[in-house]
Amino acid sequence: MKKIITMTAEQRASILQQLNERQIEALSEFTRFTMLSQFHTRHYLQNTDWQFVGMVVDPWYQRAHGHHGENLYCDCGRRLKNQFILRSRSTGKRLYLGITHFQQHASIPMAVAKEIQQGINEVHLYMDSILLKYQSGQRFPEKLFDYACQHNGFKNRESTILFQRCQLFSQVNLPLYDTDEHDLRTLVEQLKTGNRPRLTKEQIKQLLASIADDWRQIEQQITLLTYQLSEQGLGQQELHRVKSNATNYSLQRRKSRFLVQNWKAINELTLTKARAQLAIKLRELAFYVLITESLAEQLKINRAQALQILNTHRYPVKTSRSFGVREAKQLVATIASER
Repeated sequence: MKKIITMTAEQRASILQQLNERQIEALSEFTRFTMLSQFHTRHYLQNTDWQFVGMVVDPWYQRAHGHHGENLYCDCGRRLKNQFILRSRSTGKRLYLGITHFQQHASIPMAVAKEIQQGINEVHLYMDSILLKYQSGQRFPEKLFDYACQHNGFKNRESTILFQRCQLFSQVNLPLYDTDEHDLRTLVEQLKTGNRPRLTKEQIKQLLASIADDWRQIEQQITLLTYQLSEQGLGQQELHRVKSNATNYSLQRRKSRFLVQNWKAINELTLTKARAQLAIKLRELAFYVLITESLAEQLKINRAQALQILNTHRYPVKTSRSFGVREAKQLVATIASER
């Protein structure tokens, strides 16, 4: 087993200074995506009163003198790199916390807080490995990824973590984590020898779980954006109109108006129908990116995360002149002009 080297904060900051803006944002999305996956698969909060709503990562936390946009803060006032958003199942109260204050503010057992911290440490070790590879001159294995894509290596496997990380890092020329690069090389070898096996029932089950996880993360991002619109001053009636327009926009040009309301329902669908539901959810997220342009500065971090999600899924944000988009833009622009 290859030893993972731990970097000091100074070493990490030194390498991060060498990265451009898009690379920093991609690393932050990698961190956020991996942490969200851990919350969903390890069920950290299942025996507590708290529900995990979402997470925001500040890509510019390490650059104190060149910070873009707003800082993130814990409810106690401390500046944060990773802000976790929790919601009380009993009261609906929301908390915005750093990991060190889970026990203090949410009364989450110390053992659970330690387990979450261990998961975060794992993610940081993975990121350190990527940074060290970058410092040594390694970059994204473009030829391998191109070969895999050109030979349909990811056909029916677009929701795998490997494809999404390749898609994310290929756009900014960052090296893959060792395990991901090994899996990509293995895939290319299978394609070259003609030994790429058909999907088994277990693999289909895993793909459905990945699609469900993606759907849930997109839903959480939408929830964060709608909550921020409310915080910016959008009234409940106006917010209801925005949500209604978002649903109609997401279903445009579709023969069926079938919508899943819960991520668990994805696991009961066929792969084709599950992908269709994911595409609908991505279009809904794109709607919120379109209508919040007038609040781009106030919602900078969450809009950037939404755009990163869309880029990872190769989903373009196209200008739209539909009535729903125009009406929602006007509603949002009204509160922007009043600030």
